[in-house]
Amino acid sequence: MALFGRKGDPIQAGDRFMKADDRVGKVWEVSRLWTTADGVPHARLTYRDETLAVSVTTLADTQFFTPVAPTLAQ
Repeated sequence: MALFGRKGDPIQAGDRFMKADDRVGKVWEVSRLWTTADGVPHARLTYRDETLAVSVTTLADTQFFTPVAPTLAQ
């Protein structure tokens, strides 16, 4: 899956996502990527003082998360 037309790693630190069923509108940002001992890539997501760890496969699945377009610096 190429996120926003990027080539290479589909998910990178700084990418932003919303939970697919979120009615509040929390935008989670990828703060860290790592691979667990069993070889499964994971992402740490942050929203204010909350953190969440999910597999990269789950993060890329639109049934669970929706990518949020990057904001342009003003």
